[in-house]
Parts: sequence; structure tokens; C-alpha cells
Amino acid sequence: MTSPNFILQPTGKGTLSPSIWIALLALFTATGVIFRQISIPIFPPFVSLTPGFLMPLLAGMVLGPLGGALCGLFVGVSGALWEFPLIPLIGNIALGLSTGIPSFYRNRMSPVLWMSLCVVSAMIIGGFLPTFIVEVLVIGFPPSIATLTASIDALQAIVWVVVALFLVMIIVDPILNRYRSPIEFSE
Repeated sequence: MTSPNFILQPTGKGTLSPSIWIALLALFTATGVIFRQISIPIFPPFVSLTPGFLMPLLAGMVLGPLGGALCGLFVGVSGALWEFPLIPLIGNIALGLSTGIPSFYRNRMSPVLWMSLCVVSAMIIGGFLPTFIVEVLVIGFPPSIATLTASIDALQAIVWVVVALFLVMIIVDPILNRYRSPIEFSE
């Protein structure tokens, strides 16, 4: 028998019921919107340091790619109110996807590989690429300047994904494991 809610499958230890999944999405999103309002502008209005990176990353790890992308969408919309709109919008969706995709396959890999993939994909997909692409293709920055600002976002993504991994391993997984239904894979 396959998982009853395949699209919502969060991690390798089982699936969450749709009501718990939606409640967690709402919790992560609301917290992310609040965190996104706390920021230190580095290159206003294009790059700022913010704990708002944390929640899409965490949602991706716990809820999978769909949950991470949805959380990133709403957190990005709140960030778009204060910055150039495409960078937080695309960037936060990419952050959620960057940890959601490895987490979707978490049960098929070792914990060290999963954590490594989360860090590398958050750095590249969630941190560097959205800022670099928008600044070069949309805004028209020279690639050298875009590389500098995108590197700041990549470093910020590394910091927040390490925090998110710590939270998942120490707090979230032990709590949510009692609410997960086992996954059975058909051959």
C-alpha cells in the first residue's frame, strides 16, 4: 500500500495527517512572516539579513517540497512589502524547495547525506541563485556585484539551514514522530 497522502509526504518516518500538515504549515508561515519583518539591510532594498530564511527551510524539511514552497510563498509576499519584490518572493519559495526536495527522499538516504544535501541545496538553490538571477537578468546589475550580494544570501542560507537542521533533529522530529503514519512502499 502506498502512502495515503503522497503529495504531502514530509520525511522518511511516515506521513502526517492532512489536518496536522495544514496546521504546521500555518504555524511555520505565521512565524516566518513575523521573522521576515526583522531584518538588517545590507544592500537596500536588495539584500538584508533576516531570520525569515529559517521558516521556509524548516517547513521544507518537515512538510516536504510543497509545504516548503507554500510557506516560502507567503513569507516571500510579506518580505516583498519592504524589498525589491522578486528577490524575497522567488528566494523564499526556493528556500522551501531547497530543503523540501532532499527531505522528500530522506528515507532513502543516510542522515549525513540528507543533512549535506539540505545545506548545499539551501546555499545554492535557496540563497545564491534567486538573488543572482534576479539581480543580473531583471535589475541589470553587473555579474560581479550580483555575485557579491548573492554570496551574502548564500552564507545566510547556510547559517539558517544549520539552525533548521538542529531544530528538526532535536525538537521537531521527536515530537512529530508520534503523529506520523508509517510509509509502505509498493515494489
